[in-house]
Amino acid sequence: MVVFDELLDNITTSINSSIETSSDLPVVITTLCIDANGIDKRELKRLISQRFPSATITPEIEDLINYTSTRNEIIEIFKQFNPRFNRIYGKTYLEKEPEIEHFMETKFTKPLIYSGYPYFCPNGWRRYSLTIENFKLYEDWPVAYHGTASKNLLSILDEGLRPSDQKKGKHCAVFGDGFYFSPSIEYCSNPRYAEIKKSKTKGLYIQTVLQCRVKPESFKINRETLLRDKKKQIDPNFNNSELEWLIPLKYIKNSQKNDERFFIISGIMSRLSKEHPENLPINEWWNY
Repeated sequence: MVVFDELLDNITTSINSSIETSSDLPVVITTLCIDANGIDKRELKRLISQRFPSATITPEIEDLINYTSTRNEIIEIFKQFNPRFNRIYGKTYLEKEPEIEHFMETKFTKPLIYSGYPYFCPNGWRRYSLTIENFKLYEDWPVAYHGTASKNLLSILDEGLRPSDQKKGKHCAVFGDGFYFSPSIEYCSNPRYAEIKKSKTKGLYIQTVLQCRVKPESFKINRETLLRDKKKQIDPNFNNSELEWLIPLKYIKNSQKNDERFFIISGIMSRLSKEHPENLPINEWWNY
């Protein structure tokens, strides 16, 4: 992730004599890794706080510090990011976005079309892009989203997304076991899916959603399952009847037998705001 480059000069002075170097890894990764056995979270926080003002550590960085403790975790996670395609979309909810210089400001008013499915500009969100091998194989797959808690990011990037299971509760896997996505990032931002977290250092609210590409013939389209008032429209870009996409368990098992991919995670989407997300006008539908 680009923002960790900003830590380089500030931390290197303290630990330069003990870092392990590697020609095939970004130096910022080896800078944060004291030895092959890794460092614990307290030590990592101490090193960063010594040399880097806390006001400049964004919620995303804070989350990664909180949930990263070993050298191998740091290396494997950061090898997956592709900052060249980081984006900030449209008008955001802050007067000044943190690290905006590390993102390309992007806005498009007409949807992009992938395999017949529209991709609307996710206004107000930023994307931390991930490296996808052979992306040309998936570049025409529809864009979809999956809401999650920021604390789950490391395990998802390390182990992959886990399918929803009806055994986990009445609100889980309403249409059957499998992987659930939505073409609407606003639908996925509901706190049932995307946990709301407040940064201790920045005082900002943050939500996290995975941006994915989904194989066109793999999913079934279903209605929304969140509204009490079914007359309320959730996202003006989509009908409520098409907001949940399910890749069924049977399809998953058949694809796994043939070693076929049916979705990829292409980026981590974050929305930052000073006010609680439930008070944002775009989320008025949460009250219905």
